[in-house]
Amino acid sequence: MATESFLTRYVFSTDHKVIAKQFLITGMSWALLGGIFSVIFRLQLGFPEASLAFLKPILGGWITEQGKIDPEFYLALVTMHGTIMVFFVLTAGLSGTFSNFLIPLQVGARDMASGFLNMLSYWFFFLSSCVMFTSLFISTGPASGGWTIYPPLSALPQAMSGSGLGMTLWLVSMALFIVSTLLGGINYITTIINLRTQGMSFTKMPLTIWAFFFTATIGLLSFPVLFSAALLLIFDRSFGTSFFLSDIYIAGEALPNQGFDIPLHRDGNRHAVCCVSPSRKAICTHS
Repeated sequence: MATESFLTRYVFSTDHKVIAKQFLITGMSWALLGGIFSVIFRLQLGFPEASLAFLKPILGGWITEQGKIDPEFYLALVTMHGTIMVFFVLTAGLSGTFSNFLIPLQVGARDMASGFLNMLSYWFFFLSSCVMFTSLFISTGPASGGWTIYPPLSALPQAMSGSGLGMTLWLVSMALFIVSTLLGGINYITTIINLRTQGMSFTKMPLTIWAFFFTATIGLLSFPVLFSAALLLIFDRSFGTSFFLSDIYIAGEALPNQGFDIPLHRDGNRHAVCCVSPSRKAICTHS
């Protein structure tokens, strides 16, 4: 029997226990980073009169001359904190760790149904993490439209600084993350249905396995919709489509090269929905 190399045993492993540890380590790293973001914006929130100039060597230009966090960067911190905690820590970190580690052990299987698919699930998550981490160092800042990424702040690169390249990287990262979640979910469900030990019926499965089974099922039903939304937003931002927004006005002027010839004051029976970005620009859409 050939001896496994370090890469095949600990890096590109198909062993469910090793993959669970990989999810755990990556998730804990994101939890630490998300916690740091939380501390930074809560310092500003809890002590609005205090100077945060001591953070300038770390955050650079995102700390104003008055020693305050730049308003748009504050929104970016809140956005990235929510994204990290909801998706990368709770969904991937915890679910990926405990599902991979416990499902084969508690149903009596030797491993997951597909070790290769399991490995791909982690590495799509790792690639997603790399893209999201890269967005933190963009000169215009990471995504800052809130972790729910509602249009128009997420659909218009011109809306605010955090709606530029940082938002595009956020969407790409989420698309990769969703692929990881779907691969993992398919594997969990298949393992639970097909690889239970002899004599273990569905009514005899531990409640833990039922929880993993329903979590994976809900993920398979919901995450494809989120993937479609992220993909359509990328189209809106990069290829001029209008899946989320139609007539767009910023500061009273229609976006160029979009075929808009109806000024805002001639709205007629159309309804205008407006919001104000942190840069004080009015962003209006027509329904």
